[in-house]
Amino acid sequence: MESEKNVYGMLVKLDERQKTLFNMMTRVEKHLEKLNGKVSEHDRTLAKVQVYGTIALVTFPVIVNVIMEIL
Repeated sequence: MESEKNVYGMLVKLDERQKTLFNMMTRVEKHLEKLNGKVSEHDRTLAKVQVYGTIALVTFPVIVNVIMEIL
């Protein structure tokens, strides 16, 4: 009889530990989703900077050349 109570008690502890672990995993997954969103936003910002840099590299020499031709 007592061994059955011990087994039942161990099962209850195991169940509580599993619930705790699943809750922790859920929190970690939510945190990772938030971080992934931030990374995606940073990637978009980096792409914009690269586009603006490329445009500047192409247009500034042309503008300088036109100004030098005028002068």
